[in-house]
Amino acid sequence: MESTGQEGRSSLRSVDLESGQVLRKVDVAPQYFAEGMTVLNGKVYQLTWRNHLGFIYDYQNLQQIGQFNYEGEGWGLTNDGRSLILSDGTNRLRFIDPDSFRVTKTIPVTAEGKPVNELNELEFVQGEIFANIWHDQRIVTINPESGVVTSWIDCTGLLSAGEATNQEAVLNGIALDESSGRLFVTGKLWPKLFEIRIKK
Repeated sequence: MESTGQEGRSSLRSVDLESGQVLRKVDVAPQYFAEGMTVLNGKVYQLTWRNHLGFIYDYQNLQQIGQFNYEGEGWGLTNDGRSLILSDGTNRLRFIDPDSFRVTKTIPVTAEGKPVNELNELEFVQGEIFANIWHDQRIVTINPESGVVTSWIDCTGLLSAGEATNQEAVLNGIALDESSGRLFVTGKLWPKLFEIRIKK
């Protein structure tokens, strides 16, 4: 499942992992710039960038079944099995109750005591939050209790210079296949998806 952006071109779609074929697709209304999404308890939650509005879909048929509001911008979204976890371009991550949409906790993300800003796409992986940093070729892994960065994953060189056709074609996508444990990364306007393995 993936969320695509840009006003007038945003969508939510299910894509075959091996072929890249779009299996199901729902267009988002043209005034919205869709951002991060996550699947929790049979529902898909999708953010919009600056509209303070998120959409809720049934996972099986992608029919929209609701919406929710939040303050600030919407960048990345994941979940820990209980709460939605939202990034807004700052160093803060908000934990949101998926029923009331009330913020239950906010953590500042830091590395060596300094804020790690422009947190973007998120994925919850084996008890930690993985996050892209906007315009950075590294992914940070974050302790969800303390907000402390536990490691940096350098993705430099995945996409060759000739394949990046736009200055905004930056690393910006993390996905875990929970059934197999396979981890994938991609970027904004990237033509490829990469499977990666983390060196310990």
